[in-house]
Amino acid sequence: MKKIGLLGIGTVGSGVYEIINNRKNELNQLLGEEIEISKILVNDINKKRNLSLPKDILTDNFSDILNNPQIDIVVEAMGGIDTAYEFISSALKKDKHVVTANKAVISRYIDELSALAKEKYKGLLFEASVGGGIPVIKPLTQSIATNEITEIKGILNGTTNFILTKMSDENLSFDEALNLAYKLGYAEADPTDDIEGFDVRRKIAILSSIAYKIKIDEDDILCRGIRSISPLDIMFFKKKYFTVKLIGCSINKNNEFSASVEPILVQNHSFFSTVKNSFNIVSIIGSTVGELQFYGQGAGKNPTANAVVSDIIDIINDDYKSLEFKDLETIKPVGAKLLKGRYYIRITPEDKKQITEIIKLLDRHNLKYNIFDKEENLILVTKTISAEYMNKVIDTLNINYPNYCCLRIEDELTDEIETNDVAVVAM
Repeated sequence: MKKIGLLGIGTVGSGVYEIINNRKNELNQLLGEEIEISKILVNDINKKRNLSLPKDILTDNFSDILNNPQIDIVVEAMGGIDTAYEFISSALKKDKHVVTANKAVISRYIDELSALAKEKYKGLLFEASVGGGIPVIKPLTQSIATNEITEIKGILNGTTNFILTKMSDENLSFDEALNLAYKLGYAEADPTDDIEGFDVRRKIAILSSIAYKIKIDEDDILCRGIRSISPLDIMFFKKKYFTVKLIGCSINKNNEFSASVEPILVQNHSFFSTVKNSFNIVSIIGSTVGELQFYGQGAGKNPTANAVVSDIIDIINDDYKSLEFKDLETIKPVGAKLLKGRYYIRITPEDKKQITEIIKLLDRHNLKYNIFDKEENLILVTKTISAEYMNKVIDTLNINYPNYCCLRIEDELTDEIETNDVAVVAM
């Protein structure tokens, strides 16, 4: 019998417990042996819970799991960073396999923890840390491991995708869509990590680290969220047959690495535009396999718990690979300079007189652009520039004109027609 120690019995932890107990016969048949969760670490043993649990299964002492030689696998489902990292490290050092859904810990310590797992000949699996129930990490480490991965991009956050879907499909403002996300349970009490793009940044760092076989630092990834997008912007996008999505993207080209998390305009015929509400998609381009797309529920109790249980099965079946990372010198992080495109910019000044000032400011940055509107708002589309350079322009706007929206456009615009000093761009 394989015994499991479960750290945390919240949303994900309870889902893991339910799957293992409700599907016990199927799991026993699949594995050829029994598995059980024998101990669960909680903060408060006496807290009332919706789950029906055996009397002696709960503990508030991690040592009861760590020092139990019968427990083979530790599942970390408690969240947070420092304590979770400490418990994961301690479990590996005690020769226990570890499964976790903790993207914050994995993003920060993937190289260190992977090296420790390899040293101890143990598994460290974290499929659930990216994309919830979407199996994307295992293909990267096994199915397409012989490919040189050149690009990864994805809609990787259900909260922001839900908000943007409601803004586009139901004409809600950002605040209205966020409040609806709260009501339906799609948003955390503090949604900052989601709406500012930090959650996606961790996920794209994990995928990129695995794909390019180097430790990618989150700080090397340009990151912008969706808070600045207004109904006025959405209206403009609809007229031009574009949809806005928060997309994490990384490129590996000629031993240089670029990555960003930013709102991007995708054409309505793009498959990315059809990914709505809490669903996620990940696109991976490999040297041999070409483009692969992975689509499904990106979060939630059951999809995430399913990914955790899948990792448990792989550990018991000895079906996993140890990760190894090359020296950083093999691939050079170059900010976001490899990511290029046109940019939609909307600036709402305090008064009309500022529009002339804004145009002069943009000209000082040597931006080439076409103006769509300069009455109440200044709306323009730039020529193709790098995301790195555009971010310098955005820093200036943040200081001088904070009411603005800036989005990269996925595909080239065509059929430019000049009309006096206003260029009308047909799309």
